[in-house]
Amino acid sequence: MTSDPNKKTTRSFQCREALWQKFEQMARELECSVDYLINDSMKQYARQRGYGATGPGGQSIPPPLVGSASPPSSRPGAPTPPPPPPLVVPPPPPVTSVAPPLPPPVGGSRAAPPPAPPGPGVRPPAKRTGPNPVPPPPPPPNATVSRRAPPPLAPSRSIPPPPGGAKPVPPPPPPMPQSSVPSPPSGALTITYQGEVFQVTKDRFIIGRGKQTSDLTIKDPNVSRQHAMIEFLTAQYYIVDMGSTNGVEYNGQRVQRKVISDGDTFKVCDHELRFSFQ
Repeated sequence: MTSDPNKKTTRSFQCREALWQKFEQMARELECSVDYLINDSMKQYARQRGYGATGPGGQSIPPPLVGSASPPSSRPGAPTPPPPPPLVVPPPPPVTSVAPPLPPPVGGSRAAPPPAPPGPGVRPPAKRTGPNPVPPPPPPPNATVSRRAPPPLAPSRSIPPPPGGAKPVPPPPPPMPQSSVPSPPSGALTITYQGEVFQVTKDRFIIGRGKQTSDLTIKDPNVSRQHAMIEFLTAQYYIVDMGSTNGVEYNGQRVQRKVISDGDTFKVCDHELRFSFQ
C-alpha cells in the first residue's frame, strides 16, 4: 500500500523576510495561500531537477483560495494560475557626447576659415629676411571684423550739497481747496406762513394737508396729506419732497431735496413758506 502523494505535513524552516513578503504579495494577487505557492515552488524546482513532482495521473494541483481549509486536491480540474511574468528592465539609452556650439565672434561677423594646406608638389613661399620683408597678404573680405565704438555715456549731473551741510527743505504742499459745503446754521429754524410763525423743533417736521399726520397743516385739496418734510441731518436743514403730486418749488423750479438757508422761500402749490434762523 503506497502513501498518499497529496498528504500534507506541517514543516518549519527558516526564510528571509523579504522573500516571505514577496510570497505574501503573490498570494494576494493570485488569490491563493502562501502554503500553495511554497509547495508549487518546490514542485517546480523538483521538476527542473528531474525528480518529477507531479501528482497522480499527471494533473496539476489547483491553488486553494485564501482562508479555505480544503486541500488543493478537493477541486480537480481547476486551472493552475500562471506564474507572474518576468520583470524586463529596458537597457539604458546610449550616451552620446554633444560638442557645445562655438561662441560667435565679436561684432557679429563670421571668422575667416583657416587656409587650405598646399597641394602636393607646391612649395610654400620662402620667407625673406632683410630690411624689406614681404608683407602678409590682406585678409579676405569675409574676415573683416566690424567693431562699433560704444555710445558715449551721458554726463552725470551731481547736485551740489547745500552750504553748511544742512538738508534741503521740501517745498510746502499746495493749499487745499475750500469746500463749498455751507456752514451749519446758528439758531432755531422758523417757518412763516400766512403771518403765523411755526418753530421747527423736530428732526422730521411734516408739512401737509392731514391734521393728524402733519406738523404744519395747509388746508388745500391740491396739497398732499404728507407733502414735504423738513429734515435735520449732518448739522443742516433740508426740505424734502415726499412724493407729492404738485411738488415743491424754489425760484420757479421744482426741487426734490435742497439745503435750507436763511431767508429762503419755498412754494407748496400756491402757498409760500419763508424760512429763517432766529
